[in-house]
Amino acid sequence: MSERGVVDVMILGAGPVGLSAAYYAGHRDASVRIVESLEQIGGQVAATYPEKHVYDVAGHPKILGQKLVELCADQGLQYGAEVCLGEEAKLYERVSQDGEELIALTTDKGSRHLARTLIITAGHGAFEPRKLGVEDVDAWEGRGLHYFVREKAQLAGKRCVIVGGGDSALDWTLGLQDTAALPITLVHRRDRFRALETSVSEARKLEQEGAVRILTPHEIRGIHGNGRVEAVTIENTASGELEEHPCDALITLLGFVSHLGAIAEWNIELEGKRQIRVDPKTCETSEPRVFAAGDVAGYDGKITLITIGMGEAAIAANNAVAQIRGEKVQPKYSTD
Repeated sequence: MSERGVVDVMILGAGPVGLSAAYYAGHRDASVRIVESLEQIGGQVAATYPEKHVYDVAGHPKILGQKLVELCADQGLQYGAEVCLGEEAKLYERVSQDGEELIALTTDKGSRHLARTLIITAGHGAFEPRKLGVEDVDAWEGRGLHYFVREKAQLAGKRCVIVGGGDSALDWTLGLQDTAALPITLVHRRDRFRALETSVSEARKLEQEGAVRILTPHEIRGIHGNGRVEAVTIENTASGELEEHPCDALITLLGFVSHLGAIAEWNIELEGKRQIRVDPKTCETSEPRVFAAGDVAGYDGKITLITIGMGEAAIAANNAVAQIRGEKVQPKYSTD
């Protein structure tokens, strides 16, 4: 086992919220180490929708996920935070060293990281996409079945069928208008969509123009092709009618099944099954000097948005620094 030196603030997760926490801690002249399970900076934004536009980050009318990650990294790493990629935290302990109580995280790579405080920004933890209830669905993955859209160019000129009723499904129905063969078919099992109202309105407008075909209430019942997806069977669940649709790319955006993984075993009080309970005034958890921010942090009335997570990162980082130094929490404004 290799042991890493002690830092003031250790951050678990290198997504936009983790990078924001690194900025706020570094701005206070605290030493920072980020531990990330993925092999890249950016967390779930970079891993699942780098080419999707994000519309609800302050100061950006719209911004590509990858561009947002790059800007967050430029900001968050400017004070020299150490970044450890491809390391999944497994064991959490409190240890004593030279008369000081420290937090120790051991990762699956055998590294033991020591810190005075810990900020957990692990999103929804470990996650995997929800899958269609179609026989042998896994056999089509990588052969025309997609759970994410990482590169729009891969779908150029392809007949796309998108499945889902949330924001991701509507966003990609709109976002692939300049890439995929038109019309794009959008399939949802209910008549009512869960997505942002403006997105639904825009999709309805495109449907009138012939650029989108919206099928509700419908569900995918079969996938067909010789080696790759070539068609899908879609059922009208109101009438029971089945219809076969040509399809080169079946994009299923049904959300994710997520879990906290090892974090759930760390004796930290949880909020439900997928979040860590925090005090929203400080973002501190039930464990002293352990904080959480972003989607993984839970409390009554919590709204899971990147913007909210960035605010929680500022609260967590400033409270962490204040605890280390035994001083009153203060933001230390960054303007001249």
